[in-house]
Amino acid sequence: MIPAASAAELAEIASWDGFRPATYPASEFPVDVVRFEGSSSPPVVLSRARRAESLKALPGTLRSRAQEAFDRVSKRPGRLALAHGRSLDFSQGPAVMGILNVTPDSFSDGGMYLDAGRAVERALQMFEDGAAIVDVGGESTRPATYGESAEVSAEEELRRVIPVLEVLRSRTEGPISIDTRKAAVAREAVAAGADLVNDVSALRFDPEMAGAVAGSGAAAILMHMKGTDPRTMQIDVTYAHPIADVASHLARAATAALEAGIAADRIAVDPGFGFGKSPEGNLVLLRHLAAFRSLGFAVAAGASRKAFVRRFSGVPETASAAERMPGSLACLAAAARAGASILRVHDVAESARFLRMLAAVETPTPKAARPPVAAAAP
Repeated sequence: MIPAASAAELAEIASWDGFRPATYPASEFPVDVVRFEGSSSPPVVLSRARRAESLKALPGTLRSRAQEAFDRVSKRPGRLALAHGRSLDFSQGPAVMGILNVTPDSFSDGGMYLDAGRAVERALQMFEDGAAIVDVGGESTRPATYGESAEVSAEEELRRVIPVLEVLRSRTEGPISIDTRKAAVAREAVAAGADLVNDVSALRFDPEMAGAVAGSGAAAILMHMKGTDPRTMQIDVTYAHPIADVASHLARAATAALEAGIAADRIAVDPGFGFGKSPEGNLVLLRHLAAFRSLGFAVAAGASRKAFVRRFSGVPETASAAERMPGSLACLAAAARAGASILRVHDVAESARFLRMLAAVETPTPKAARPPVAAAAP
């Protein structure tokens, strides 16, 4: 289900399936385009103002499937259950996930936190700055455009992350995520205190990963990527349908996770900005991010400092982190407004402050406060 707030958005969505939508007056927007996976029926455009009556006009099977999609969207997850009895609370807005790369070659901060002691201090600072969870990764998943990255063995990955996880867990009860594609790393990381497994391959790289996550009681973020190797994911960035193709991939991954024994309230999905996407494709995903909520799981998004952000915000490849931040914050606003539950960022303090201000601006107060009355001059 892909929401469209304007006639221009509806025309863009219709172009992917090659159908010509009816002309709707401005009062009919927003509308929702319901695309039926595996069906020969064309997408259906439903105005939210007349959804109930429009649904009644659909054939029974399609009506049922459309209603189920609307029901999934309306039941926005209030929390994500994690390992060790922890959870992420979304009731007050999206959770900020701080990125901690314990690697020598990550695209933005490679080598900065390779030292375990420095990594722990950085993680603790992230929690203090407003991170709801910190994501620790020991293998770079940068695209080849940043230079060839070496594949890291499970042993080397464990050598990098386990000391950080063990010390970090001894110093905080804050939720911790392990960013890995490998079941052996996931198992030991959760045993060392991690609560969530963030797998860029959506459990496909390692056939044992789904069982490892299910057995550990951890939550899982299932991310879309072209193939299973970040070094080759940018070779082909074409899609028959830029939203449906990614959504179908994530739906299959979630089904596999459920079948492996991972509970639905422990699953989040991520469309994978920058992982097998063109710069323009990333913009399309961000613009229509709300569509992924119809899968029925918490949605995670991470556009922080990525190449398309720098490109469209007008800063060069050599730009500093500070120069990249305005573009990253614009993506953060778009993702939050689309209903994302987890926002993965490098700049935690600035992102947390930005989201607090955005929430303050967008939250109506029951009664407008009266301005103070100045006292009359004597």
